[in-house]
Amino acid sequence: MLRRINCKLCKHACMLCNMNAPTSRPIASLTENDLRLMRIFRVVAECGGLTAAEARLHLERSTISRNIKALEERIGDTLCLRGPSGFELTQMGETVLRAAISACDTLDAVRDDLNMARNVMTGDLVIGIADNILTNPKCRLVEALADFQRTAPAVRPTMIVRPPAELVLELQHRHVHLCINGAAPFDADFVRHDLFDEEFCLYASRNHADGPVRLADLDRLGIGLVMRDGNAQTEMLWPRLGLQHKAKASGLEAVGMLIAGGRYVGYLPTHFAEVMQARWKLVEVEDATDMRYATTFYLNYERSRPLSAPARCFRDLLLRAHRAD
Repeated sequence: MLRRINCKLCKHACMLCNMNAPTSRPIASLTENDLRLMRIFRVVAECGGLTAAEARLHLERSTISRNIKALEERIGDTLCLRGPSGFELTQMGETVLRAAISACDTLDAVRDDLNMARNVMTGDLVIGIADNILTNPKCRLVEALADFQRTAPAVRPTMIVRPPAELVLELQHRHVHLCINGAAPFDADFVRHDLFDEEFCLYASRNHADGPVRLADLDRLGIGLVMRDGNAQTEMLWPRLGLQHKAKASGLEAVGMLIAGGRYVGYLPTHFAEVMQARWKLVEVEDATDMRYATTFYLNYERSRPLSAPARCFRDLLLRAHRAD
């Protein structure tokens, strides 16, 4: 098997250092077995390792390992590093993963066209969703899903929930077909459709104060600010409040728990705070109304990746559900 030469400066296999390295034979054509191996490799790469891929592939780890080895021999290079330090794709592995996704998309499109000619819609649809949007009364995702399941009952939907910043990466890496996200990429490589708005207010727990919670009292009471990962608004608010303490949180539930604990204030969507108020005494900081902000949620997908028939159908139903308002 061909192995790339490690760069003495970069400590990894870079193209510049391998320009004069011996090359393997070119792949004249792809066989059905090549595509099968690439599909397996794609699942392993997306799952982050062989063990995690066992459930999705319904194969034993040893069988998956043999298939990855066979693909590496076919390509003539190492695709991934597997060991105590974890699972990591090589430079060639990243290239093969992109090729595998492209090949799968093309074959899925051919299958969709043949099935649509018979008035049948099949396949998979992977949708990424920002965390804790279900309680937003402006969100019509459930209605769109119900319409989609009636329209395309043979399609296998997969829903994944991630913080907004992670959803952008999932979309860029083509792990999802579509995503509903408040942190929409503005790059020209992505298409985005407005769906609904979400209002955020600065909340505190009422457990540490008899009366209203005011900004001027926060520092005296030893209250800090919750900084949510990837949230620019809290980054701008931190120097403005001038507090002594802060905590980090990933996801709205983590923010809510820290606020409910009584030592921190933080931004929460109003609809999410209303749900929490059934159990915890959360109140908006009284003189912080000018610190409210709203964010828009979008339906996002990659411009250069043609949407499958199921993805197009779901897009149209989701947009129709929100335009009905």
